[in-house]
Amino acid sequence: MAPAGFQTILLKINQLNWTARSAVALVFCLIFVGGLVTSWQAGMAVPDWPLSFGSVNPEGWWANFPVRLEHGHRLLALCVGVFVGVLCAGVWSQMRALWIAVAVSALASSIGGLFAAPPWLRAHLGIWPAAVAFLISLRLLGGGKSVTGKTERSLAVCSFVLVCIQATLGGLRVTRETAGAVDVAVVLRILHGCVAQAFLINLVALSVRLSLLSKNRACRDVFVPAVNKRWAWLALGAVYGQLVLGATMRHLGAGLAIPTFPAANPEGGWLPKVHNLYTDLNFTHTRVGALFVVVLVVVAVWKIWRSAGAHTVIRRGVIVTGCLVVFQASLGVLVVLHQKPKTLATMHVVLGAGLLASLAALLVHLYDRASLPKAGSSE
Repeated sequence: MAPAGFQTILLKINQLNWTARSAVALVFCLIFVGGLVTSWQAGMAVPDWPLSFGSVNPEGWWANFPVRLEHGHRLLALCVGVFVGVLCAGVWSQMRALWIAVAVSALASSIGGLFAAPPWLRAHLGIWPAAVAFLISLRLLGGGKSVTGKTERSLAVCSFVLVCIQATLGGLRVTRETAGAVDVAVVLRILHGCVAQAFLINLVALSVRLSLLSKNRACRDVFVPAVNKRWAWLALGAVYGQLVLGATMRHLGAGLAIPTFPAANPEGGWLPKVHNLYTDLNFTHTRVGALFVVVLVVVAVWKIWRSAGAHTVIRRGVIVTGCLVVFQASLGVLVVLHQKPKTLATMHVVLGAGLLASLAALLVHLYDRASLPKAGSSE
């Protein structure tokens, strides 16, 4: 029987594991709702930030569909931020950092009230000083009693920083467009989508690491040649690049610049006859990029499958990744053929995020897994 202290460590890691999984699930919900916001062009249904019409929860927001999408997106983003903050504090075994952040938030907001600061400024004072205080507290308090290792703690901090950056980009996108800087707002929208995918990769990696620790996986029991790991990295980079192209295309309104498939011009040719930013971007994403990603992912999963032997987890990950890339490509074709229906286009975005997450999880499994860290381990 395992010692009581060891069982306690496993219990704590298992709790962190489920918190991380819940955070990942919430992020997928957030990506879905964010995709609907873009598809329905509801991003400016609420023209202020971080408040909505000057309120935390404006009256009647559910009755107006565009406002429901945008404000619901913000509420869900708030839930994700809270989950990530709790997860980060748990990974560091420093829940005191959360209480310090809450105290700083209340104090800064109260000071703003004493000086008659406008509501939007008080909202900012309640968010950003708390976030900075949280990170400083983690640094000063350290992870001496953490039941995880240095890798998990680094991933947790990165997740928190990325979710803060993501929120900032989303807010600036609204305030800049409200101020009339439309071109700047478009760039911020694209960056908002790109950072969301980077945040997902980081959070999935942390979740998988915690899952392995919760099961006390001592070490990698399958040999994966280094060249196959490089294939997996290339596939991950290609999918991320394709998602960046897709985000750029969506936010520039170029999704139907080429409304046919597989033909790229009305005469049935394979190449577009008209060349401009929108047509070339669409062609790069829907033809060149899509084909490149499918081939690269298929080659990567095939090579990993051959070297996985009887390793069930890796083989399952390979199968899931292979299926996802086929479904994603097929869904992309349907989006074009049906002239970009809103829900279908949004599901295409979500499935792309799923493919990225699957590759990220697979990559974590391909590397050596340290034994369960002891409390206070610096790994």
